[in-house]
Amino acid sequence: MKVAICVPCRDTVMTGFAFDLARLCAFDGVTRCSEEGNSLMIYQMPGTLIFNQRQKLAEQALADGADAILWIDSDMRFPKDSLRILLSREVPIIGVNATTRRMPVQPTTLNKDETTNELVKVYSKGKEGCEEVGAVGFGMVLTRKEAFNMPKPWFWFDVTDKGGLIGEDIYFCAKAWENGIPTIVDHELSMHIRHIGTYEYGWDDLRSEEHTSELQSH
Repeated sequence: MKVAICVPCRDTVMTGFAFDLARLCAFDGVTRCSEEGNSLMIYQMPGTLIFNQRQKLAEQALADGADAILWIDSDMRFPKDSLRILLSREVPIIGVNATTRRMPVQPTTLNKDETTNELVKVYSKGKEGCEEVGAVGFGMVLTRKEAFNMPKPWFWFDVTDKGGLIGEDIYFCAKAWENGIPTIVDHELSMHIRHIGTYEYGWDDLRSEEHTSELQSH
């Protein structure tokens, strides 16, 4: 399997991200890529229009024969075996539920409330395994090439009925769902992901009272 790592970024990347990317590539090189037919490519695209960056990165990687794309934002920290874990799930779209990078931390994974038709937060703390969800933020997401069997553009933005902005990652997941392609979140891997802000935010920063209140409201 040929895997492309795609990194949309600005002019610089975080040191911790660069270190983790190097570790992931080294680990993949001595494990998965030691088997014939497996390879790893890396693409990056600087800019400020994230939907345009993701669209062009996907088109380039797929044109070069990628069987899957691992999206990693340049402000993420992650284990060296993250690619191996996500590939092992064998689904078209699977990602992690990173927290936001400010306090109080919030999930970046969403579901649609069937009663109100509004997007609600999905919490990973205290959960095991994987779960089908409405959308995941693209901090770290694996998309296999079959996930792109839908009309372009794959990445864009939209506006909700109440005037809120729908980002390119939520747009992609919603479009995939409309085309019969589900999105999965890996709760277990999510617990080992950090989001770099003023420091490295993660699920350990979730206040227990906020989590309890959120669970009781759904």
